[in-house]
Amino acid sequence: MEIKRAFALATLMTVAAAPVFAFNFSDVTDAVSKGTNGNAASTPQAAGLVSALTGSGLNVTPTQAVGGTGALMGLAKNKLSGGDYSSLTKSVPGLDQLAGAGALSSLMGNAGGASAAGALGNVQSMGDVNSAFSKLGMSSDMVGQFTPIILKYLGDQGTSGTVLKSLGSLWGTGG
Repeated sequence: MEIKRAFALATLMTVAAAPVFAFNFSDVTDAVSKGTNGNAASTPQAAGLVSALTGSGLNVTPTQAVGGTGALMGLAKNKLSGGDYSSLTKSVPGLDQLAGAGALSSLMGNAGGASAAGALGNVQSMGDVNSAFSKLGMSSDMVGQFTPIILKYLGDQGTSGTVLKSLGSLWGTGG
């Protein structure tokens, strides 16, 4: 278990070292630990998802990774059955606080993030997801590039195939 934590910490520190919009390791930790009552054991898994996106060659900033994930997870939170969403958040502790505007608001603060954070507040459709991506400076094509990375990461963390299929259908990737 300690090796996983050390690897996650090393990955996060690498991401945090990139000069991006005053985004740092503390911001990542704060964003993914909201709602976990400070339970650091859950932080590496949710932060690992952000790291998977920033390290995937998509050329996205950590803020865009958090915001894009937040939009997709917000839609999942609003549209999956309660049991499926609960199963998802149990597979990846700390994931729930990425759903919606909370994490992005804390990262962007007053740096022009209000419209992007507002776009994440009540994600009810893929149109809302596309709008959030746009406000984060990404094209709607990026949604299709995020989803397979997120689905793979979730699967690697033990999310059930049924939940992954539901997410794929919800996000338009066919599961």
